[in-house]
Amino acid sequence: MLDILALLQVSAAFIGIGPFVFHWMRMKKYSNQSIKIPSEPSSWASLTIVLPVWNEEMVIKNKLEDLVKQDYPKDKMEILVIDSDSSDSTMEIFHKWKSESSHDVKVKSIQMPSRLGKSAAINRILVEPLNTDAIVITDADALLADGALRRIGRWLSDPNIGAVCGSQQILGNSEINHIIDEKTYRSFYHDLRIGESAVFSSPIFEGSLAAYRNSLVLGHQIDATYNADDSQLAVLVNRLGSRSIMDSELCFFEYLPTTKEAASIRRLRRANGLVHLFSRNKPSSFSSINRNFSRIMRIESWIHLIMPLLVLISLISMFFHIIFSTFSVIRDVPLQVNHTILLIIDSLILISLLFGNKLRIGQILRSFFISQWALILANFGMFRGVDYRYWEQDIESRKSLIER
Repeated sequence: MLDILALLQVSAAFIGIGPFVFHWMRMKKYSNQSIKIPSEPSSWASLTIVLPVWNEEMVIKNKLEDLVKQDYPKDKMEILVIDSDSSDSTMEIFHKWKSESSHDVKVKSIQMPSRLGKSAAINRILVEPLNTDAIVITDADALLADGALRRIGRWLSDPNIGAVCGSQQILGNSEINHIIDEKTYRSFYHDLRIGESAVFSSPIFEGSLAAYRNSLVLGHQIDATYNADDSQLAVLVNRLGSRSIMDSELCFFEYLPTTKEAASIRRLRRANGLVHLFSRNKPSSFSSINRNFSRIMRIESWIHLIMPLLVLISLISMFFHIIFSTFSVIRDVPLQVNHTILLIIDSLILISLLFGNKLRIGQILRSFFISQWALILANFGMFRGVDYRYWEQDIESRKSLIER
C-alpha cells in the first residue's frame, strides 16, 4: 500500500507541477528581458476609456476624477460609462458630476437594459461606432498610476501591439493572511505574464486596466456566458495575428477584499473565467498564427485544467502516506528508506504550511495550494454549469479607496 501511495504522490506531483515549474523558470528568465516601450509619439492615439459599473455610488465620482486628471491630451480621450442597470444612485452621481465638473474630456454613457454581467457590457461596447484608436477598460475600484494613459499611448504607437494591460499594486494591510496569499500569488504569476509578453504574448490579462486596439476588436463579440472579458479579448487579439502584453510599469492600485470569504469568492470567479477561457480555446488553433503563443496557450491550459486535478491526487496520496507511515512507525514496522525520506518531506511541507506567515516557502506553498483549490472548484463548477458572472462589491475595500 505504501508503495502505491508513494508512487501516486510523486508521479502526480511531478507530472502535474513539473511543466508549470519549468514554464515559470523559463518565463522568469525572459521577464528580465522584457520588451522596450516605444518613445513618446508625435501624435498620440485617441482613447475611449470604458468604465463598466453596477452599483458603484461609493466610488464612481472618485474614479471619474482620477481619469480626468491623467496627463494625456484631452482632445485624444473620451470617457464612456456603461451601467448594468444599477439600483443605487450611481448614474445620478455620474450625471451630476458630468454637468458640474470642469474639464475638457468628452463624457458619455450607455444604459444596459438589465444586469447581464461585465462580458455582456463589453459586447455592447464592441458594437458601438467608436471613432477612436483604442478602448481602455478600467474598473471603478481601481486607481491609475500617474502617466498610465501615456504609457498605453506609447505602446499603441507600435503597430505590432494589439493590447496591453497594467500590473496590480495592492493597497492596504499586508499582515492579513488572505492579503499575504494574494501578494504571494501575484508575485509568482506576475513573472509568468511578463515573461510570456517578452516571448510573444500573454493570454491572461488584468481587467482593471487593459487597452485594446479598436481596429482589431470592434465588431467582434466575446462569450458573455462567463467572465474573463479581459483575457477573452487578449486571446482574440492574438487570434487576429497581433500581440497582447503586460507592462510591469503600467500600474493600477486596488484594495483587496477585506474578508477571507470575499477574497475566496473573487479568487473563484477569476479561476472560473480562466478555466472557461482555456477549455474553449484550443492551443492547436493558434499553431498557424504564432507557434510561440500556441506553446504558451498549451502550457497555460495544462496549468488551469490538468494540473489542479493531479495536485489533488498527489495531496490525497500524501495524507494517506503520512497516516499509513505513522501507523507503521507506531507498530514498530520498519520503513524503507524511500518511505522515510518521503515522510520527512511530507512533514516539512505540513510544517511550512502551518507557519506560512513566518516562512517564505510556507507563503508560496499556501498560496499555491489555495490557487489550486480555486481551480479545482472552478473546473467542477464549469461542468456543473455554475454561473459566476454576478457578484456583490466589497464595501469595506471601497470605503478604504475613497478615504485614501
